[in-house]
Amino acid sequence: MNQISSISEFLLHAQTEYHVFDMGRTIRSLDSQTFLNIENASEAAPYPRQEHGWFGIVFFSRQLSREHYIWFVKLPLDEKGLVISATRNHFLQIITDALGAQLEHNKEAQGRLPENPYTFVPNQQQLADFNSVSRGVLNLPPSEYYSAAVRYIAHPQAHNWQEVALQGIADVAASVRRKDGAQLITAHLFETAPQVQQALMSSLENYPLDKSVSQQLIDNANQHIADLSLLQWTLRALSQSVANTIVKAYIQKILDSQHNTVPEIMLLIAARHWQYLQDENVLRQYIERLALIDIELCADLYSDLVRIPSIRPAMLGIIRWQDKSYALTQVIGHLFSGQQK
Repeated sequence: MNQISSISEFLLHAQTEYHVFDMGRTIRSLDSQTFLNIENASEAAPYPRQEHGWFGIVFFSRQLSREHYIWFVKLPLDEKGLVISATRNHFLQIITDALGAQLEHNKEAQGRLPENPYTFVPNQQQLADFNSVSRGVLNLPPSEYYSAAVRYIAHPQAHNWQEVALQGIADVAASVRRKDGAQLITAHLFETAPQVQQALMSSLENYPLDKSVSQQLIDNANQHIADLSLLQWTLRALSQSVANTIVKAYIQKILDSQHNTVPEIMLLIAARHWQYLQDENVLRQYIERLALIDIELCADLYSDLVRIPSIRPAMLGIIRWQDKSYALTQVIGHLFSGQQK
């Protein structure tokens, strides 16, 4: 065990097959080498949040059991978004103390770990979404709740939405990757109860929506422009859309509207659409507006965004802007004063 220096090595040593998902800002599959690089601090966590990398790890042994076990792990990151090795090593020590070198030596534990500062419990929505996403990656069928959810969404007037399980709704969202699933969702989504719309659109954030689905979501939101809740659900649903041109135009439209004063909307843009902030014009409009809304909120979001590898250069560039507003200058001052404390 002294030779094991990563979670990946532990799982391989325990003779399990495993798959890792990044859960920092929606759920995305990570290949094994990338996760190992992140663990070893040779690569920054791609989607950090709150100074941590957030991961869901599914593991199983075909020889020993059909059961799949899950660890939800959060690893602290340094200012560059790299895993702090000492904390990763501490988590490894907790694993080995709790389970030993081989998972099968402690079958009663079933891979469960004692409470520790490096694990987290997702909320109900995240758990349902993780189950659906991971089942798809592992080529497992949807849950037992899928059929009832399909029946409701296909004929929402004929069924009681309260009898539809959240897991079933998440499974329907996963079907958006198929033509029939995408057609079902776009044909009937906006006929369902608001509670179902919210859950389904929230689940869609974990999938690369195509141009057709993305455009229909945007068109519907534009028809109800005053509905802030729908706007938030739409922003979430479009998180991984591959229709970059139309989503960027939608983000720009929001920034040009009265909604650019709503903290929740601005937070969602940072949390789910940070990639569009690589455009300096968009970034300037966004960060200057945010500075006017709330200096402390702006500073907190800056600290969060600057750890995302894809936009770190753009965020660092803000400090060098010569024409910063007074409000943004205060934000930068707040950041540096916080670092000195």
